[in-house]
Amino acid sequence: MLKTISFLMVFIFAPMGLAQTVPGVSFGVGSLGATLEAGLRLGPGLGLRGIAGYGSGDFSQDYNGAPLAGTATIGGYGVLADIYLGGGTRFSAGAIVPKYSADIAITGDLTLNGTPISNIDIVGRIDSIRPYAPVFAFGYEKSFGRSWGLSADLGAIYTGGFALVASDNSGQIPQADLDAELASTNTRLGNITFLPFVKLGVSFGF
Repeated sequence: MLKTISFLMVFIFAPMGLAQTVPGVSFGVGSLGATLEAGLRLGPGLGLRGIAGYGSGDFSQDYNGAPLAGTATIGGYGVLADIYLGGGTRFSAGAIVPKYSADIAITGDLTLNGTPISNIDIVGRIDSIRPYAPVFAFGYEKSFGRSWGLSADLGAIYTGGFALVASDNSGQIPQADLDAELASTNTRLGNITFLPFVKLGVSFGF
């Protein structure tokens, strides 16, 4: 993560000779988790931002009588171009490398197609299908002097859908049967092609 943030900082600050205002950083929270941004205004109507975010949480539920436990991760990193429309509003477009995923484990006894199975050990992972995700958003930015400001973004991330891959380490469920069991779940995951892009941030100028 530190290498990624360093790369984004260099990418954004490289054209400082073109800049008309000072660069800054922003700390925020939103649909990418906790976020860090490095931004540079290239003129009165144009800016660039590098953004990186991360968040995670555990979850649990019942799956056909067996306990399911997992850890979900949100976040990603990328670059956004900002077009300032006046009055503090802006339109942003860019792309991120999405880091939306979930690791799951199902253990114990369950019933599959009407057949009880004991001591299963299923592990799986949900990941986005596309390695890159376009981002489009409208935002608002309010500066308080040259030192700090507040910002908000609202838009969408095109993920292209998600997929679940799983296997049974106990060897009791053939892979073909497990894939068939998860087919409807993968259909639903594949239809999640958009996620919200929401962020609130506090910025600091250098």
